[in-house]
Amino acid sequence: MKKRAIITTLLFLFFIVSTYGQKGFTRGWTIDYSIGYGSYQLEDIKNLLDAMTNHYGLKATDWFPDYVTHSASLGYTAGQHHFGTGFSYLTTGGRLHRADYSGSMTVDMIMNGYRVGAFYRYYIDTGLPPFSFYLQMSPGALFSNLNMKEKLTIYAESQKNITELKGVGLYLEPTIGMKYRIDNWLHFSLGGGYEFDFLGKMKLSGQKTDIDSKWDGFRLYAGVILFYR
Repeated sequence: MKKRAIITTLLFLFFIVSTYGQKGFTRGWTIDYSIGYGSYQLEDIKNLLDAMTNHYGLKATDWFPDYVTHSASLGYTAGQHHFGTGFSYLTTGGRLHRADYSGSMTVDMIMNGYRVGAFYRYYIDTGLPPFSFYLQMSPGALFSNLNMKEKLTIYAESQKNITELKGVGLYLEPTIGMKYRIDNWLHFSLGGGYEFDFLGKMKLSGQKTDIDSKWDGFRLYAGVILFYR
């Protein structure tokens, strides 16, 4: 299913790029910062939290919600072509809790993702300056970290346990968006895409587990681009 979706997306990008002619666009170095919003599949991580609800009558109060993302990139633009390297930070979490007269138990699971990769963006002239559309493809590596903290309190005594899992996978994200030129050195951008993740087995104390850290989901972005010529 993933392979078919990626092939279809690549064919669509090729069709669009081959349809439109080259126009005059700016050249120079760019710094880009975007704040966004993402949905996260994280199926294995959510299943792990779900399995723990069967212990001690724990109930979920947070269930890895969709959350804000942060992205930054350094690139170079030449005509309609824009390429470079980028970094993104993803985070979400889950919580289990139970309390009664004798004490309480809380399990916090914080999931963080760090994407490091490249991007290629192709601008499409709309004929309505200062607006332009773009198509983008971003591949790279995704480093995931799951920090699980368990705290058990019985009367005046408490016990804590911390477990950490780490994983490294690959991602591919096709994106479509719009750019608005405020000034020659300052542009505003809006975009949306879908992230496909591959591999990403998590390790506990260096040993592989059966847990995949796959953040597949929709991504929305809004940001500014600074140009330096």
